[in-house]
Amino acid sequence: MDKNSISVNQIGTTKAFTLIELVVVITIIGIISAYALPRFANLKDEADLAQAQGIAGALKAGISLVKATFDSQGNSVRVQNLASFGDGTIDTNNMGYPIGTNKGNGNENIGIGSFCCAGVWNGVLISPPTVAHDNNNQQYRSYRHTGSKVCSYVYRGGGDTRGRNTAALVIKYDSRNGEVVVCGQRSDLPSCN
Repeated sequence: MDKNSISVNQIGTTKAFTLIELVVVITIIGIISAYALPRFANLKDEADLAQAQGIAGALKAGISLVKATFDSQGNSVRVQNLASFGDGTIDTNNMGYPIGTNKGNGNENIGIGSFCCAGVWNGVLISPPTVAHDNNNQQYRSYRHTGSKVCSYVYRGGGDTRGRNTAALVIKYDSRNGEVVVCGQRSDLPSCN
């Protein structure tokens, strides 16, 4: 035979996967997916929690800075438009904790009206995530409660539209003692009640 001739044994010998081999591969991919997908879902939840904890830390630091500014100026009563902090529009209660921006004279409640907690958020944080007081269309939604002394900022970025006591992830600020906590209806967080 010369080198240009083809033997009968060489014709039609293409290699392919058998049906059993394909079923085994698909089964293995299914098993791997069953373990991997929940891990990726947990990573998103962990990332959301880490982001909220970072923002809560920044909020706590800002509140502490407002308090330190209040104390360093020798104040002992409520201040409207605290000088030397931010743009000078933060108002404090008698203890030096922020209660809003451009609140005006009056009581020690947080802000005026429903947008007041958004005012604290935007007045204390530098480049904060977006916050709304009347809808779920921003990264966070603010609520004023507990005698108008506490703000809850509910994380909406993950699509959670539940209220301040039932949401999965909440940053809570108490103007009576300056406390900032991350709470929610997750197994790794304390309840917000």
